[in-house]
Amino acid sequence: MNKKIILAVLIIIVLLFGFRLVSRLGGGKEVKSERVIPVVAVSPRIGLIEERLILNGDIKAETEVSVRPRTTGRVEELYVKEGDYVSKGSKLLSYVAGIDPTDDLYEDLVVKSPISGVVGIQLVRVGDQVTSQAGGSVSPVFVVYGIDRVKIYADVPEKYYSNIAKGTQADISLDALPNELFRGVVSNVRPVIDPMSRTTQIEIMLSNQRRRIKPGMFARVDLVLKRVVNATLIPFDAVLGDGEKYVYLVRQGIAEKRPVELGLENGSTVQVTSGLSPLDQVIVLGQRVVKNGSRVEVVKQ
Repeated sequence: MNKKIILAVLIIIVLLFGFRLVSRLGGGKEVKSERVIPVVAVSPRIGLIEERLILNGDIKAETEVSVRPRTTGRVEELYVKEGDYVSKGSKLLSYVAGIDPTDDLYEDLVVKSPISGVVGIQLVRVGDQVTSQAGGSVSPVFVVYGIDRVKIYADVPEKYYSNIAKGTQADISLDALPNELFRGVVSNVRPVIDPMSRTTQIEIMLSNQRRRIKPGMFARVDLVLKRVVNATLIPFDAVLGDGEKYVYLVRQGIAEKRPVELGLENGSTVQVTSGLSPLDQVIVLGQRVVKNGSRVEVVKQ
């Protein structure tokens, strides 16, 4: 008798459980609607994009000459000082005060500048004895710098070597002259790679007619490696994927996964070379939440 009661209770429990299960799966309960994800979407813009490389550079004079007299002697007169601008052939010093230019020894006793430029270093004073160095050459008395144009030297990593050539545009900024930008071009690319640093050296020529840029100044060099006009551009953060790159588009309220191919990157902007048209709506906020086929609502464009 007890066994029959226990069996009846078990049957009732199974039937109740089955009824509740059928009720849950059936139409007796209203099904919740699919969640709509709010997103921000923008259309690609057409514009200019550049790939740039920022380097540190050192400024040197276009021409630097150590001026050596023809002969030794004692300095009697100085005609210039550091910072003076001299023309080619200007008198710098004399071993004989007041010597007549018609004197047969004039060219030996008066030292002239071989170039036009700025007297950068004065190595003697009145009364100093100019002597010969080992090997017979006379010691230098001045260093004159030709700075109507200056050269900037910078080291370029090996991987960018093929992107740089003579004529490559360079924008130059200087700590000594803030808030000013100077435009130059690459005038030479060294044809070898330093095996220790894995870099090559480039030379940039820069006009300096006002002579405000001085040898020894520190420069920041901004090189334009590549430039594309009429490029299809989107925010870089919109692009997903570690291997194959893709974005999400909005198509009639549905998120659609779209593979893309990328080109140049500049800061927060990237070029799309394949996969998008200017009429597409690219999700730029919410793209990491949606999946292909998710229902979405554009809250801002």
